[in-house]
Amino acid sequence: MCFLTGQSGEKIVSIYPHRKPATKAPSKDPQPSSSNPGQCVKPVLTSVKDPSYGFGRVDTEFDMSLGMLAYVFKTQEIACNDGFDMKINNQRFVAYPKTWKARGESTNYQISIVFALKNGCEQHTASAYQTLSNKIAVSLVMLQNYFGFLEREDKWADNAEEPNKDHPLEEFAKTSFIVQPLAEMFEEVRNRGNIHKYLINFVELGFCDEAHALTKLNVVPKGRQEIDEIVRKMKPYHGILLLEDVWPTPDANPIVAKLLSHCSPDRSILDMSTASGIPIFEVFMIIRHLLQWTRAILIYPLCNTNIYTSATSPQPLDKMAEKFTAQFGNTIHLAAGLAHFNPPKTLDTFIRKNLPLHEQGVRAKLVVALLRHQMLMQLHQFYYILKPYSIAILPEPKEPCPAEFTKIIEESTLPNDVKGVVADICAEMLETTSYASVKRTLSLFVKVAPMMDGNHHLEEIKYKNNLDRTEIEGVFVSFKLVIATFRRPDFVAE
Repeated sequence: MCFLTGQSGEKIVSIYPHRKPATKAPSKDPQPSSSNPGQCVKPVLTSVKDPSYGFGRVDTEFDMSLGMLAYVFKTQEIACNDGFDMKINNQRFVAYPKTWKARGESTNYQISIVFALKNGCEQHTASAYQTLSNKIAVSLVMLQNYFGFLEREDKWADNAEEPNKDHPLEEFAKTSFIVQPLAEMFEEVRNRGNIHKYLINFVELGFCDEAHALTKLNVVPKGRQEIDEIVRKMKPYHGILLLEDVWPTPDANPIVAKLLSHCSPDRSILDMSTASGIPIFEVFMIIRHLLQWTRAILIYPLCNTNIYTSATSPQPLDKMAEKFTAQFGNTIHLAAGLAHFNPPKTLDTFIRKNLPLHEQGVRAKLVVALLRHQMLMQLHQFYYILKPYSIAILPEPKEPCPAEFTKIIEESTLPNDVKGVVADICAEMLETTSYASVKRTLSLFVKVAPMMDGNHHLEEIKYKNNLDRTEIEGVFVSFKLVIATFRRPDFVAE
């Protein structure tokens, strides 16, 4: 709703969508109020003069006319430029009233965009719509300062509620420049969860309701706190997957356009920074923006060795099947992708090199679509250091472990019950491998041992210790006798 005060008083000049009040069945046993003076009746705003014409007489779905609502929404001047939050019955109204002045006058009037929210909505949602109300109101005041925008709207509102006009809302909409943009904003938020447009082709506006936007994109909704936590844990080895076609406006920062041109599901954040020449810190800031505006989700870059498994769909499968059919036609079916990764398999078993290039491309796009809609999740390898099980074949070296190796093992953080086995493994490796190579392998194993507690996966271990993937995997193979592995999603990305 658009609440406006001017020379003729306060009024609500626009409400969208305008739903008629529900029809109530008449009481079966009506009783005149005079017959029972002590009977409790529904409270009404007796101080409000509900006029017989104009905006004030228009009924709403909130059991109050626009005149009553206008009286409720009017705030004292000292309360302007601050958040407005009021609950009436089961409805919550939020706004951010601002003051404006007619050119050449000193009197302060009010402009406020009021949003009606469900009573049980979370506080961060109410705060988000207060922010949007503030942005719109600031834009309108700016337009007033430039060319008297609100003065004209107030004049047209007075004309629309003349006694000879029965439908003031429709009359005002014919001349107003406020009504249509507000209706378009409502539809954009309802359909996509975010707004990016120019008000009156002059002032740029941006807004996002994160949870609603993720729901509309068939992604499990995340609150602002969850998104902030994901951003805090983001690492250069992560990647991003755009949820829709994202391209900045012509007047946007050119660095954003440059980064998006290098954005790909098979590239990490570090790769995108290297390819675009943008410092890694700036890349993080842009990706943080994309995540908070629900334009992207965090993933691990696509790789042939990635292990994926089917996940529970956040949306009904029949609806998802229709969307996939619209995208892929009869070339490949949604069920084919889901069935292949149950039980979990590596990506290269689905996008096989012996397939024609066109089919490989279609299958790669299917995997991306499944990830985008969170119907696939990646499994990561986690590690524990444990003593060998009872029937394990233990090493039997011909020579004892060198003193230098024994010292490294004793000074390490390895559990005491595996130190002897590790020493025997090193001694046995010396029979077929050079001394320097075994020392390097042992040193790496001791270095990463503190992270082998089931809380760090391979990518994280590799990144934090600045190691090559092939080398660290070779280390784990060498000491597999004292290593237990398991797979699960990385909940930062998933």
